[in-house]
Amino acid sequence: MTIEIRNRWSGAVIFTHAVEGATMADAVKAARESGANLSDANLSPIRNDIIAILCSAPREVPALIEALKAGRVDGSTYAGECSRLVGTIATARGVKVDSLEGGLKPDSLRPAERFFMGISKGDTPETNQFSALALQWSQEWLDTMRAAFAPT
Repeated sequence: MTIEIRNRWSGAVIFTHAVEGATMADAVKAARESGANLSDANLSPIRNDIIAILCSAPREVPALIEALKAGRVDGSTYAGECSRLVGTIATARGVKVDSLEGGLKPDSLRPAERFFMGISKGDTPETNQFSALALQWSQEWLDTMRAAFAPT
């Protein structure tokens, strides 16, 4: 599988990662390790998918934010205290991941879940760029929702 990271403005390929079974998280990690400048990378498909998931689970977003800050996200699993995005939402709801409703099902091919594979148990926004971006996008979403629906 070949993953291309493109410049968000020009569409030019910034970095190419060709490894069997690679994820976007793998490609971003490889790009960072090789010194590629990803400041203009187009990560909007991943961000948009994360936002779609957050919109399906608005009450659980504060718990997700806390889990990211505390290093309780593990992109390698859907179950347990530390798990991927959809697993973290299930944990916050106090249910098993397979019982989630509203389109929230384990899907390791989904861009958001593939991105979360770049986060390991114990990673925090200070130590992991994927965790930092996930926190940033989640916090921005929460702040926007609070502003939009706050009593006036």
